[in-house]
Amino acid sequence: MAADELDSLVFQMAVESVRALSLGFTEKAAAIAARSRGILLFDVRINGDAAVQRIAAIRYPSDRTGVLALDIQGLVIRHCIVGGILSGLTAPLENWTSMPLSMQAKVNIDHHATLFLGALRKAGHMLVG
Repeated sequence: MAADELDSLVFQMAVESVRALSLGFTEKAAAIAARSRGILLFDVRINGDAAVQRIAAIRYPSDRTGVLALDIQGLVIRHCIVGGILSGLTAPLENWTSMPLSMQAKVNIDHHATLFLGALRKAGHMLVG
């Protein structure tokens, strides 16, 4: 089994194992990253989208990225795993996440988050909204 297939399988298993836990989205994203031995890159709010309110990304050693999206009602978490082609769109979100809270408050990442979600949709992932 190739590394990217293994990462996909482990990500899927981690999502399923955490889905029913009574945790918030942020805690679920962190638990999925820990259980699947990935690195949580970011967990950000999506403002103004009709279908998604939060999105998170988890990077794996095979350079694949697991993506989680919380629906607007806060009930359903959609997920997918994508290749490194979208990494250029994740960099600003990763950078923002690594900033101290005082800096985060001064930097608006809405546009970057919307671009990332749009790129996922255009690629056939996260087909909501």
